[in-house]
Amino acid sequence: MNPDIERARGASGFTLMELLVVIGIIALLAVLVVSSGSSGSSKRRVTQGAQQSIESALERYREEYGEYPEPVNPDETAEIMPGKVYRIGAAKCLYQALRGDGYDAVKGAGSAEKGEPQSDGRVSAEEIKNAILRDMPEGMWRKVGNNYFLVDAFGRPFQYVKADAEKKTTINATYDVWSFAEDDKKIMSTSRDTEGNAKLGAKWIKNW
Repeated sequence: MNPDIERARGASGFTLMELLVVIGIIALLAVLVVSSGSSGSSKRRVTQGAQQSIESALERYREEYGEYPEPVNPDETAEIMPGKVYRIGAAKCLYQALRGDGYDAVKGAGSAEKGEPQSDGRVSAEEIKNAILRDMPEGMWRKVGNNYFLVDAFGRPFQYVKADAEKKTTINATYDVWSFAEDDKKIMSTSRDTEGNAKLGAKWIKNW
């Protein structure tokens, strides 16, 4: 992470938030081991565990840096499956902010134009100190082209929007994070699109 936005870490020893993150990782690993991931219900359980880990890690990130991460290019898209285009900008931001692999997709942290680190699938000794989820299971992220991003158990990018009080971009006052889960139709919809339309987000796994 850019030294300009780093915050001093606390004294040695685990904080409550760190313990919650560790517990979340253990719970997620347990789900991954127990679940075969072949059925829709199994994929939902794995996705729920991953999302809980992301939410815990986001709170830890806020404690470290004083704010939640924000994607540089939230509207960036990629074809994840044949004919299926998803927004990946926020999922790239989450991957970098929480895993520590690069930071050019995190607003205020750096930029590729300045030669600052992009993701390469590895967490170097220099990067590991900034990792929030240091033991992130490999199944939580994937690579498409040159893009690394967090994915749900369905292989699709997690969606995330940081709250903006003026623009009213979210339902929650902090952030919205969700998985489209089995929904492969409304894959460009946002959390705000579900307001007043319960059917739209009925299949999603979401934090509102």
